[in-house]
Amino acid sequence: MSLGSAGGEVTVFAVEDTAAQLVWSGEGDIEVRVGDWAGWCTGPLSAVVVEGLTPDRTYEIRAASGGRVLASFRTLEPPPGELLCRFATVSDTHVGERAFGVFPRFREDPTRTGSEAYPARCLRAAVAEAAAWGAGALLAKGDLTWSGRPLQWQLVAEALATSPVPVHATLGNHDVVPRAIDGRDVLQRSGIVASRAVEPIDLPGIRVVIGHSADRGHRYGVVDGVQRDEIVRLVREAPGPAFFTTHHYVNPLPVRSRYPRGIERAEGDALLREVAAANPSTFVSFGHTHRHRRKRQHGLPTTEVGSTKDYPGVWAGYAVHEGGIRQVVRRVAEPSSIAWTERTAAVLGGFWGRWSPGRLSWRCFSWSWPR
Repeated sequence: MSLGSAGGEVTVFAVEDTAAQLVWSGEGDIEVRVGDWAGWCTGPLSAVVVEGLTPDRTYEIRAASGGRVLASFRTLEPPPGELLCRFATVSDTHVGERAFGVFPRFREDPTRTGSEAYPARCLRAAVAEAAAWGAGALLAKGDLTWSGRPLQWQLVAEALATSPVPVHATLGNHDVVPRAIDGRDVLQRSGIVASRAVEPIDLPGIRVVIGHSADRGHRYGVVDGVQRDEIVRLVREAPGPAFFTTHHYVNPLPVRSRYPRGIERAEGDALLREVAAANPSTFVSFGHTHRHRRKRQHGLPTTEVGSTKDYPGVWAGYAVHEGGIRQVVRRVAEPSSIAWTERTAAVLGGFWGRWSPGRLSWRCFSWSWPR
């Protein structure tokens, strides 16, 4: 998706039907043109959103000076029908984390930089950018803290409370480690909905169902029969399509083939099978892995979306149409946040930077509801 240019590179990180997010990494600033749009990308690193594009069309990104082609992309074809609503998700915010990765390990000392620590800083930026994109609700889907300590929960609550739209939260395995407190009361005091029951949220054109896969004492996900029955009931009784989310992904293989562990195959497979039977017009999304994947399980689209605070550092947006849904994953573009997450691409000898983003088509795509 990108071609090197003298002194830098433009990459296409996200595409929508009428917009795209470009990331510039290079020496100095560069003016670029995309169709009728022109704007500046500033060095050494920046993310810029190109808007006003035509759906389902191929575009070239050209340097304004000289006209050299730097990259190309194709906008998405939107699902059928009118746009009904937008909402967004964040996950794996790990507020309280002090360092990330191995080979090398990156640390940031906020007392020296005079800024908020990177996990909370990236979360605040993601909240603001998702709202600016047009999200009417925000879902925080687990691993909100590093180890569930009281101060960590307070910092999470303060960051999420900056959202101008309603926020709904579930927990992840990091939030229920030994000695962690149950931070849902802390969240609720800041106006964040953090239900202990399976929670339905009815938005225009879709019912969101939030499950709870984090179980105290387990690093892997658990969705027992009682919770599964409630999830299936809420999906079945939705007035239209549904969106199901929880923290842990469903392991696609009968053996423990991936790290970190998700919901065990037998348990998770039963959940997805029953959800698909109850409402085939259901979209499913998880967190936990800090990487991006897209699969089809029991006929349902299932995705994994990465963390706000390590490479590539993202939030996800969902645009609901009458006939389907669009997923877009954008990098958190606030300058100090993207500068931090870009550094962490070097983890595991650079493998993290190649592995965690996944493919563009896994991050950004349209899905039509079955007829």
